[in-house]
Amino acid sequence: MARNVLEKAPFSYLASLKFTVVLLLVLAFGSLLGTLFPQGLSEHELTSRYTPETLRWVSFFSLHDLYHSGWFRFLMALLAANIIVCTLQRLPKTLNLLRRKESALNPERLTKFSLRQQWSLAADPGAQREAVREMLRRSFSSFRELETSPGAFAAVAEKGRWSVLMIYVVHMSILVILLGAFIGSLFGFRGMMNIPEGSASDVVHLFGRQEAVRLPFQVRCDDFDISFYETGLPKEYRSDLTILLDGREVKRRTIRVNDPLTHEGVTFYQSSYGAFLEEAEVELRRDAGDPVRLRLPYRQPVALPGSNLRIQVMDFLENFSQFGPALGIVVWSEDGEPEGSWILADRPNFHGNRVGDYRIRVLEIKKGHYTGLQVKKDPGVWIVISGFVLLLVGLTATFYTSHRKIWLWMGPTEAGGKVLVAGKSSKNSLAFEQEFHHFCERLRSAAEAA
Repeated sequence: MARNVLEKAPFSYLASLKFTVVLLLVLAFGSLLGTLFPQGLSEHELTSRYTPETLRWVSFFSLHDLYHSGWFRFLMALLAANIIVCTLQRLPKTLNLLRRKESALNPERLTKFSLRQQWSLAADPGAQREAVREMLRRSFSSFRELETSPGAFAAVAEKGRWSVLMIYVVHMSILVILLGAFIGSLFGFRGMMNIPEGSASDVVHLFGRQEAVRLPFQVRCDDFDISFYETGLPKEYRSDLTILLDGREVKRRTIRVNDPLTHEGVTFYQSSYGAFLEEAEVELRRDAGDPVRLRLPYRQPVALPGSNLRIQVMDFLENFSQFGPALGIVVWSEDGEPEGSWILADRPNFHGNRVGDYRIRVLEIKKGHYTGLQVKKDPGVWIVISGFVLLLVGLTATFYTSHRKIWLWMGPTEAGGKVLVAGKSSKNSLAFEQEFHHFCERLRSAAEAA
């Protein structure tokens, strides 16, 4: 019943080679888009890289996160269904062919093979049967004698019978690879962690999505170090990391670029670095008044002496439009609107270094460094690798092995006797033809020597 269902039109089309080719071409085109469009960009990178119109199409087709997109997963599911239905349709027929074993041989049948040899014997071949059996026994792991005409001898021998199943090993390996890719797509993630020196975090911000994943453990950056070439370009940067589980240290490791740390299937790559503001000392001066010095911890409001105002550093940039470091400072009162501006630290006389009635000069900036870790988890990667190994085995066996079969008939004639040998191979027919003729030569020699 199930087989009849699979033979119906929708399943036949799903299992057709044309559908497979079209599907593979579409998947190849999708993979090409995934290569052309950078994957895992942050929201800021997307808006700075694409125009609003382009970004709308990129977001609509999820071209910035292609391998997690619904349409690409749907194509992969279609390919899996195509392989499964194709296998279910063809495998029973293949197994029936393997199980079917001929029991009798008509010599007339052998004369219709394109690859055959025959020769005459001077005497009744009865005395040569044992030599022929021994020859077949040495050349093939097994052979079977078949029923034939009285006084004659017939046998069939074969090699590589199992090779016809190798195409299903290839099918299975592709399904294993797709399964691993699905598991990685559904349960894996790629993201970023920026951890200041001496701090710990368990939050991974995912690439291309406004989402975050919380790890079951924390990662602490004990130390971050960077060295530079004389040109000023970074030479090497490394992070001393500690894995914490419920506050307890479970692993320590120094990572560098291309030397990551892996813990519980999560891999941390040294990806970037940056500086953050710890606090700044500023001087505020009104047009007619004494200057006031304040230390401003990052993003913590501080009361402005002699007023009802509060002042806070809201943001920090290391290089504001090529003018060097700048502080985003806001001043506000309980009943007034906040006022703010970027204050250029290296240009104290810049006329824009003013917020409200106050002219602001940056006296000192105390910075810390953070390490940028790219975080990746792919629980399907070992399944994909296993499937790839299985694929290599299947392809090697499919291309370099074949089912080779030889029929032999030897019987009496009026002049003495006759030998008929025919053979066929499922592939590599040229190599099999040489093997067949070599076997016939050895068989003739063995028979004549008997």
